[in-house]
Amino acid sequence: MIVMSNKITRIFTWLIFIICISVTVMWISPALGTELYFSGIKVTTEQSIDIPVMIDQVDNLAGVKMLIKYDSKILTYKNAVKTKHTSSLIHIVNNKKPGVLIVVMAGAKGIKGKNFPLFLLQFDIKKGLKNNSAIKINIFDLQLMSDQLKNIKCKIRPNTLRFIKQ
Repeated sequence: MIVMSNKITRIFTWLIFIICISVTVMWISPALGTELYFSGIKVTTEQSIDIPVMIDQVDNLAGVKMLIKYDSKILTYKNAVKTKHTSSLIHIVNNKKPGVLIVVMAGAKGIKGKNFPLFLLQFDIKKGLKNNSAIKINIFDLQLMSDQLKNIKCKIRPNTLRFIKQ
């Protein structure tokens, strides 16, 4: 009889342990779940496009620094435009080297929200692309900060743009 109660005690202990871990992970996961990505866009060749740089959720974002690389044989950088969500932040874009953008945004007070664009990257698509070609725009370096000057953990979701010739 004692052996049976020890087994039940162990099972009960493991069950409580698993429940505690599950509740802890669910409670922490929104803080660790921030993702930055380019929204998937299909575009027609030989035109200008706006590519939203999206964030899935953030609370108290006051600083952004990112290094973006793109294929300058296909795309020509025109501009980076803030959105209504980031209008309180200042931004600077260094585009001196074709194929590389350094984007910095900062503000005294943090912003928050879910599934909104931080800014729009505006490009011209060069002529002569092959039908149904694809290109990646990659974020190589990313740092997000709160107005408390604390790093905000963020993942980068890869994405591919598809060019479809009409």
